[in-house]
Amino acid sequence: MPGDCPNIRLIDDPAHYKRQYELRAGIGVSNPDTGNFQFYGPSSGCAFLQRIYQRIQKLPARESLLTYRTGPVPDGLLKWGVERFMFTADADGDLRRSRLAAEAFLPQALGDVFIEAYFRIVHPQMPVLVYTEIIDSWKQMWETPIRGRPVKNQEILFMVLALGARVIRLKKSEQENRADEWAEYFSSRVSEGSIFMQEPSVKAVNLMLLKAMYSLQLMRQNDAYLYLGHATRTAMVLGLHRSQVTGGREPHLHRLRHTFWIMYVFERLSSVYMGRPSSLSDNQIDTVYPEDIPCYKDEPFHPPAVECTWTRVMADIAKLADHISVDVYSPASIRSLADTSKVEQTLLEYDAALQATTRCLPEYLHFFDESVPVGEDWQEIQRLSLGFAYNIVRMLLYRPALVLTTFFTSTSEAQRIAAGCIRLQECIDNSTAAARNLISLAHDVYFRRFPDIRYDGALASYMVSAIMTLLYDVLNLGTEPDKAHETFAVVEQGIRCLDDIEHTGYTVGKVLSMDLMKVAKQAVLAADPVVDTNQVLVDSFPWLDNLNPTTTIDTNPVPTPYMYPPDGAFPVLGSLAADVAMLSGSQVNCQWLSNGLDPRSIPGCLH
Repeated sequence: MPGDCPNIRLIDDPAHYKRQYELRAGIGVSNPDTGNFQFYGPSSGCAFLQRIYQRIQKLPARESLLTYRTGPVPDGLLKWGVERFMFTADADGDLRRSRLAAEAFLPQALGDVFIEAYFRIVHPQMPVLVYTEIIDSWKQMWETPIRGRPVKNQEILFMVLALGARVIRLKKSEQENRADEWAEYFSSRVSEGSIFMQEPSVKAVNLMLLKAMYSLQLMRQNDAYLYLGHATRTAMVLGLHRSQVTGGREPHLHRLRHTFWIMYVFERLSSVYMGRPSSLSDNQIDTVYPEDIPCYKDEPFHPPAVECTWTRVMADIAKLADHISVDVYSPASIRSLADTSKVEQTLLEYDAALQATTRCLPEYLHFFDESVPVGEDWQEIQRLSLGFAYNIVRMLLYRPALVLTTFFTSTSEAQRIAAGCIRLQECIDNSTAAARNLISLAHDVYFRRFPDIRYDGALASYMVSAIMTLLYDVLNLGTEPDKAHETFAVVEQGIRCLDDIEHTGYTVGKVLSMDLMKVAKQAVLAADPVVDTNQVLVDSFPWLDNLNPTTTIDTNPVPTPYMYPPDGAFPVLGSLAADVAMLSGSQVNCQWLSNGLDPRSIPGCLH
């Protein structure tokens, strides 16, 4: 225990225990029209959003987020329109398919481009498929049909085409191809029926992974979490978590091990990012990490499948993410008052373990060093995604310290009254440093090292989360104009990256970045009352002065030109939708959960 702990008495302070419990509160969201219900935990963007709004509005100190509210939607979510982006009732199933042609014929040349785009952009992040196998299936689509001979791996092929259409680098002359509509068409053609539940297979695992990646491209975080859960259960039915099944030197066994750990990475990171439990238990897993092996096939796009350092390091980070979810964010981490005194040691141990993952990386994965030579496309993509995962986990590790200041008028007051042995400012600095590093990495890659990554919308949610973490800290920097200026310079970099993303959910990054700029201006205007600080920021960043702080999100947005015919009415992505899933419906109740749901509003699916 550090010798200079300012407040050991907190071990015997029930008020502190209550405060710590509230730090671990989540949010419940229901859709009365369908009876659907979703829960987002304390590490999710939804829970963090309301904290930001309270600080911007300068609500009374120590007001509990668990306090019952009469309105159906928490004020922060209502202000920024996030309540419209949590369900997919109007954008899925029969309604979605009814808007699409029953059959359509994709030009073969365009299909070739979609497949190549998938393997160039998506495959390095999810190297579970083999290029030649997909090409064989694609060629079979153009052969003379033979009775009783179905197209091999048709569902997998369709998802490859869908994802390729999402990340393709479009030229102006190709806009008429309406790539996003092709993406939605092929995604809707993939069966999610009972055959994949009743007859588990590696094909089903791969299909669910692809569906999860497609959901991430659309920023449907909830859908991705569900698909990854299905993939995990299927993998465990197959025994992919056991060395009895996956042990051996044969190439197909290497693929099984690699597939399992790729699934593990995505499932664990999705779980902590949604504030929900993982479906995996490390105590039940003895499948070893995939080792680097020589290329056993002479084909394009093969290195990510045989050079597995990225997968091993990502798996280590994913393990730590789950520990953080359980030992930092879970209510079970504070079963007694004495547990609160162990928090700082837990943070330090996990931070040290996280930093240890970077010590044996090959140079092409050195995301923390801008001076390393630009690598091949797949290396740059893996470098970026590894850096994003590392920084988002470190940001979440320390972010509860930032949230704790919500209950007080200043960081110093929070330190004096509630922090105990935790050095709040040091933790806040660590969290915001991770957010800065994430945005700086993205900016360097987007505008210098590998600009084509801007066609991948799956990473945008990480940037939004980092930007919001920095904006939260701006609220505490009213007396430090230089530091506030430095923070806003990084925020501006992040907004530029979002502005450059070609596909962000159902719209382009420009809409998302505009919403974030509105939040940024609100953060400036709400900063501690030092007029000079606000004026310095407005003078340095003119876009702050060009935005109306009272502007709200249009409730009747112009429909996107992609995805569906122009006569449909579709929502435009809201400001903070990156941390939650998409919603097309309008009747949604969001409620902070205190002692359970209001009996009058229990969703039908919970009966």
